[in-house]
Amino acid sequence: MTNLSITLQCNRDCSYCFARPLRRKGELAATRMDRAMFLCALDFLRQSGINQVRLLGGEPTLHPHFEGLVTQALDRGFRLLVFSNGLMPEAALRCLEEASPERVSVLVNLPSPWEQNSHEARYQALTLGRLGRRATLGFNLHTASPDLDFLLLQVERHRLNRSVRLGLAHPCRDGSNHCLRPKEYAEAGRHIAGFVQQAAGHGITVELDCGFVPCMFPEGFLESPGVDPAAIGPRCGPVPDILPDGSVVPCYPLASTWRLSLSDGGDAPHFRSRFEEQMQPYRTLGIFRQCATCARRAGGQCLGGCLAAAMQRLRHTPFALTEPKETAAVP
Repeated sequence: MTNLSITLQCNRDCSYCFARPLRRKGELAATRMDRAMFLCALDFLRQSGINQVRLLGGEPTLHPHFEGLVTQALDRGFRLLVFSNGLMPEAALRCLEEASPERVSVLVNLPSPWEQNSHEARYQALTLGRLGRRATLGFNLHTASPDLDFLLLQVERHRLNRSVRLGLAHPCRDGSNHCLRPKEYAEAGRHIAGFVQQAAGHGITVELDCGFVPCMFPEGFLESPGVDPAAIGPRCGPVPDILPDGSVVPCYPLASTWRLSLSDGGDAPHFRSRFEEQMQPYRTLGIFRQCATCARRAGGQCLGGCLAAAMQRLRHTPFALTEPKETAAVP
């Protein structure tokens, strides 16, 4: 799994967006991926044995050549997954609407209803109605008590793919975005557990993204039908993500900490290995102090949560650390 960030431009300004540091002037050599770099990225995916192109932003559909990039990916035999906020230009929507649902899918990340105006809500409803089963809903938890019921209503109303993806709003390394704090995880976990049960009653599955930890959920949740305990806890590692200028980062939250270049050569496992080597000294951290004595962590069932969140503790707590001999840390 490798993500291609083809543009940093976005038509929303979510407080929890972890791309915020990268949008600063001069942070990247390019904020929009050109065709040549996109073709290099496709070659990288092919070399890595990856058959799906995953397009991120910003809002990827705002790329001026979005339709052409989609065509190039499909012509090369890739499947396509687009991460969008649903506020996409007509040309991009038509391109996705006309594509085969067996080869093209769109993860539409929705804000809470109170976080958008009526125009955005109508526009997103139009997008979802036209995408239908090509669309899967996503939601980033950035408050401890989210109202998730509206997601089920949207799935039913627009006949979407019967799955919902939940992600945690992780912190940027510099702390410049709003995020869900570890001290809020337990309350959020109770809401998620109730939502998973409610969704199951509608025949809708719930998928959890990276950074969730077993201890945030109520007792018995991991044994619930449809819950894969093996997917909760050990999911924090370098993806990697490819940025518009060809920079390769372990993930967006850590993009300002470690950065390599696609021109360095190598496939996805090669970059993951290099990032893991650089990240290893920090793996002793966890998002909670209790992680140090956690049996699940000792048994490899949990990595201690999002590394970017764990590293936030270094801003407040003294910590002895031996740096690796070689590092690609970005000042």
